[in-house]
Amino acid sequence: MNLLRQKDIGFIFCQACVLILALLPLSRSLDNNIYDLTIGTTVYKSDSGISLISIDAKSLEALGRWPWPRYLHAEMIDLLTKADAKTIGYNIAFIEPDYSENSSDDLLRQHVADHGNLVFPVFAERGVTLLPFRKGQATNGSSLGHVDIEVDPDGYVRRFYLKAGIDTPRWPAFGLALLQRIENHTGFLPGTRSPSSRVGTHNKWQRDLEVLVPFSASATPFPNYSFIDILEGNVSLELLKDRTILVGIEATGIEPKFLVPGANHREMLSGTWLQASLFYGLKESTLLTPILSIWGLSYAILLTALLYSLVFFLERLPILRTLVAVTAVGLLALPILAIRFGYWLPLSPALIGIASVLLLYALTRLISFDAERRNDNITDLANHRMLLETLRIEWEQSQRKHTPLSILMVEVDSFNRFTDTFGPERGDWVLARISPLLQQHKRKNRDLVARFNKDTFAILLPLTPFNIAQSLAEKVRKDIEELQIEHSGSSCSNVITASVGFATRCDSNDSACANLPFHQLIDEALVALKQAKQKNGNCVYPD
Repeated sequence: MNLLRQKDIGFIFCQACVLILALLPLSRSLDNNIYDLTIGTTVYKSDSGISLISIDAKSLEALGRWPWPRYLHAEMIDLLTKADAKTIGYNIAFIEPDYSENSSDDLLRQHVADHGNLVFPVFAERGVTLLPFRKGQATNGSSLGHVDIEVDPDGYVRRFYLKAGIDTPRWPAFGLALLQRIENHTGFLPGTRSPSSRVGTHNKWQRDLEVLVPFSASATPFPNYSFIDILEGNVSLELLKDRTILVGIEATGIEPKFLVPGANHREMLSGTWLQASLFYGLKESTLLTPILSIWGLSYAILLTALLYSLVFFLERLPILRTLVAVTAVGLLALPILAIRFGYWLPLSPALIGIASVLLLYALTRLISFDAERRNDNITDLANHRMLLETLRIEWEQSQRKHTPLSILMVEVDSFNRFTDTFGPERGDWVLARISPLLQQHKRKNRDLVARFNKDTFAILLPLTPFNIAQSLAEKVRKDIEELQIEHSGSSCSNVITASVGFATRCDSNDSACANLPFHQLIDEALVALKQAKQKNGNCVYPD
């Protein structure tokens, strides 16, 4: 049984491919790659309103090893206040209070309160939430945002969680906290709800509102200034006016760095850079909410079913096929519409479903092409080419083993008159009626029935001597006559009849066989067929 011709089995195969991929970890990896190729990076505005101040190697060389005295941070905040910076994301963890004699904590907190629009980082360690200065709440003039970074299995950062915290996701992400300081944002937040997502710190750290961030196509989307250049006045404070400033560590070896998608991001980037990208995505509404995998699977199953029906089931139902085609095109456009409205639909199961349908279609077309190359379209018998290929093989076998080989040439009498009277469609119908009858006279798997030309059939009979070939020829002639298909234009009968000529070679008494080409057998059978037709048809020659 040819499974590719069993459309229901093919349908099950395609849907099984979709289900299997959806259950494998490979699905997540493919989705990540698709995301990277399509919208993993985007073009940011030339002036995003965001600037970075980096604690870089130059600053460390000038100000000494890390950590620095806190009066330096107080001085930086004071300078940013004088520059009228809109808000400041100070991504430095002042975990422990400064207990030294020259403590600058009070000065730092005073400058924070003077500015009144700062965000500090909050994170967890050993199951405990760590806040600046070990206080139970944010310092006056500031708020807190978590700096948890999700790294995908391939080592790249693509997603953030807008809320996270110990036992309950109470803290906004650092970038979201910055936006809330500017706009007092309390409305709808994007993101996929995941209240059961617990990771790290002995599974107490809980995340919610997962979003995908299209990072900048440029490696430097935000103006970036060195910490020491700001302190020493090498940068005009006018450049920082009314801007959102993020201060963070860029120097290597102090804090972790991360990879993001895009050919322009070969170097690892700081968490501050990532939080600036999250802030930009929230501000410009470029974040995408990932749709749950179950909906991606449902989409894939439906799209695969429609495409499979379109290709295999609806060939003879043009109206229904048009409706299905329109529906399939609409579904293919659905991921684009989802992106337009801020959602990301998992595509890997759908792509594997489409690929499996196209693969089956290609295989069926290949098999069909091969069948068409070797089979006659009207009678479904072997065609002239297949007959010659098989005859060549059987001729060589017959020569080598000295076994008989026979061929019958069967021509429908007065077939041209029949088609002139009843039309070519009726003529094709006659040929289609005769072909299964000829197939019934095959005695072995090696026997071959073929359509030789318009109105002539050939029956190749390996291991068949003269007397058996003659008997089969007479049976074929008689069976065709007994079909009783009316043919008033025949010169030998009032029903469809056939003339049969046959030839046998390489019999045990045929010593000249080795010197003849293989097509000689056909030539002799055609000569015999001509003799049968000259006897007014409906007969066998040699008789």
